[in-house]
Amino acid sequence: MKQTGRVVFQAKDMAKILLADNTIALGRVSGKFRNTVDKFSDYPIVGDLVTGESYDKNQFLIEEVLPRTSFLQRKVSGNRQDEQGIAANIDTVFITTSANEDFNIARLERYTTIVWDSGATPVFVLTKTDLTTDSKIEELCDILESTFIGIPVITTNQLSDPWEKFGAYLSPGKLVTFIGSSGVGKSTLLNHFLGEAHQDTKTIRAQDARGRHTTTSRELFMLANGSMIIDTPGMREIGLATVSSKAAGEHYQQIYDLADQCRFSDCRHDSEPGCAVKAALASGELSQELFKSYRKMEKEIAYLKRKEANKR
Repeated sequence: MKQTGRVVFQAKDMAKILLADNTIALGRVSGKFRNTVDKFSDYPIVGDLVTGESYDKNQFLIEEVLPRTSFLQRKVSGNRQDEQGIAANIDTVFITTSANEDFNIARLERYTTIVWDSGATPVFVLTKTDLTTDSKIEELCDILESTFIGIPVITTNQLSDPWEKFGAYLSPGKLVTFIGSSGVGKSTLLNHFLGEAHQDTKTIRAQDARGRHTTTSRELFMLANGSMIIDTPGMREIGLATVSSKAAGEHYQQIYDLADQCRFSDCRHDSEPGCAVKAALASGELSQELFKSYRKMEKEIAYLKRKEANKR
């Protein structure tokens, strides 16, 4: 009999499927599935809903991955240009950074881009705020709010109750995930929500204020209220070669809107007269940091647009 289940664990070729009766089966894709799928990203990942057949007690043969509402991915490490799925069908992605040396705007811009590209909603989480001053926390929050307009910012530390700040995103049936560098506190937060140490965490190294974290696979956890959290390994490389130019440019919509008001349609926002972008920079309406960031990303966005045009 054909059944539908959700992928709750995935590491290399192994998967675990949560079935409708709340039992867990070991899943593998069928030969027909392998023969009909030609993209690495089409294979089941954590969060996917799949259909297939149960056999030999707790075994499940995956025949189809159902359409995804969102798909969080990144470029495969190295020189390959294909994508690696991180998680599927996510409602909210918590982009997590700690209030120490890990805080890096350029990296956060790339995280934000892959989240917009996925179809999920981004939220920033600033962790380990007990390790710095109130003025520093306020400064970091101001940077996030002025650089990433409209994206909420949550601050947290080991002394606070995360349910007070995250509860609105964790209603029954909702699926969320945390992404960020290793050691920024993703698994510590997960342990709070689960009420027990399902994930190993390690203390911060004194010499560089960075944490160490042992998550190497992707796993979905069901919370008592019916919401779901996916834990993922830390990311060292965040390539944008597989995202859309629209997602890469989402962060700079304010600049695009201003550019539409420039005197010349091909304005480079440099020395041209009648440039609305320059005027906004001069008046303070447009953040200097945001514009500098746009300049750094401009070539990458242009490359993505050319690549998309060549595929048509």
